Order: sequence, then C-alpha cells, then structure tokens
Amino acid sequence: MPRMRPGRVRTKHDNGRPPLLLSTLKPQNISLRDGETRTIVCPDCETWRRLMGETQLKIRQHCAKDCTGCTSKVAADRKVHTTCPGTDQPVTLDISVEVWGERMLAADSTATGRRSARQHYKPLAQLPTAVHRLGDRGPQGTPALPRLLPLLERARHAVDQHRVVCSVCRTGGRCETGRALEVRSAETQASCTIAREQQHRQERQQGGRSAALTRRSQWAAVLPAVRDADTRRTSVPVPPGRAEAPANAGTANVPTEPENLEAHDRRQAELGRQYAQRKGSVALSA
Repeated sequence: MPRMRPGRVRTKHDNGRPPLLLSTLKPQNISLRDGETRTIVCPDCETWRRLMGETQLKIRQHCAKDCTGCTSKVAADRKVHTTCPGTDQPVTLDISVEVWGERMLAADSTATGRRSARQHYKPLAQLPTAVHRLGDRGPQGTPALPRLLPLLERARHAVDQHRVVCSVCRTGGRCETGRALEVRSAETQASCTIAREQQHRQERQQGGRSAALTRRSQWAAVLPAVRDADTRRTSVPVPPGRAEAPANAGTANVPTEPENLEAHDRRQAELGRQYAQRKGSVALSA
C-alpha cells in the first residue's frame, strides 16, 4: 500500500524565494485532494513534484529538467546531478482547501464547456479510378470502344502471323513470343468487353434521362388546360330550370298543424289501440 501521510521536511532551509501562494496558482497546477499525495508543478522545470511537510510545505529536492547526471549514458557523468532551482521552494496555503476545490470545479466546468460536443469526422478518402477505366476516354474525348477495336484486330492479326512463322506455335506449342502476343490479345479483348458494357450502361442512362425530359415536356404542354379545368371545377353552375328560393324567404309559410284535424285524431286513436293490444299480448306470453 502506498504511504498517504505527508513526507517529512529534511531541512529548515529554502531556496530564498518568496513563498508561492495557493491563491495565485492555477488550480490545475497543484493537487490537494484528500487521499492523494500532495503534488505541484515546479515553476522552474515544469514537472510534477511532491510537496513535503504538513504546515510548512516545500517542494521536494529534485534534479533539473535537463540534468546530465540523469540523462547521460556515461557512468562517470551519471554521478553528477544538477539540482533544480525550484528545490525547497516554500508554498503557503493562504486559502482553504475547500476554496481551492471550488476553483478546481469551476475550472473543470469551464474546460468542459469549451469542448464541442459535436464530433467532426474526417472525410473519407476518394477511391482511385479503376485501372480498366483509366482509358475510358482519350485525350480528345473520344469513347474507348472505337479506339480499342482496331487494337484488338491488330493484336489478333499479330497472333495469326506469328503462328504461321513460328514452328513451335504451329504444332500446338507455345513459345515466349507467342505467349506474350496471346496475353496482349486477351487483355485487349477484356478491355473491349468492359468498354462495351460501359457504353451500354451510358446509353441506358441517357435513355432514362431523355424519357424523363419527354414526360416533363408533356406535362408542361398540358399544364394550362389542367389549371383551367381546376378553376372551372371550383365554381358550381346552377342547373337550368331550377327555381331557387328567394334570399328573403323565411319560415312564415311552413305549416305547423295538420290540414284535417278529424282524420289526424282518428289516426292517433287507432295507433293507440294497436299499441295497447300489442302490449297486452306481450304480457300474456310472458
């Protein structure tokens, strides 16, 4: 287990400089957390060093940042060490550890707020052009297929001429020259096949674009008629011969009583008797 108690000061002397005040130090350059060894960044060598003592704090004795005794590979030079001027530098806690902790939290929150929460991704590297597509178009912008067809015919003719002259290839064997000519002819044939497929694909794409342009022009031609039909559809015409009610017509002419009161009473009485008979029959059956 590491020793958590503060180290004991071995000397009463210091480096003769005024003490460093805790209130003037940056919170991130000193550590005074509970349960951790007290450390501080030495103002001279700018490295983390231990603070010794309980009430009178001093920076522990240490070598300089570029001490030859620590960095030299020669055994004789490693015995000589250069002491850092920040050794035995007194440190005064003019503020409480709680105040220092509040400043530390404020510094952490400020640093966190400065960091952007958005992640910026590097753009993906663009894939290089495939080898078989490097010669799709020539320097004058001509397609690849018309340029490759004469090359293919020339390569086949070279193979046929070599087979006529060479005795090894004529009997069914393969010499080095014949094999090189056949490989070149096969590569040219493959390039022609790829160029032909690319040309067909481009023709299909151009055909789709032309079809889309045709449909767009057709819609543009009928668009005025469609707008006129929509405008006429919104207005509802009045059918001929239909008598419209006058605008000032009220409810004065609406009848509220039957025309024949006697017939109406007889009808109501008949409905009452039928209802009574139906209700009595339902009660007897229950």
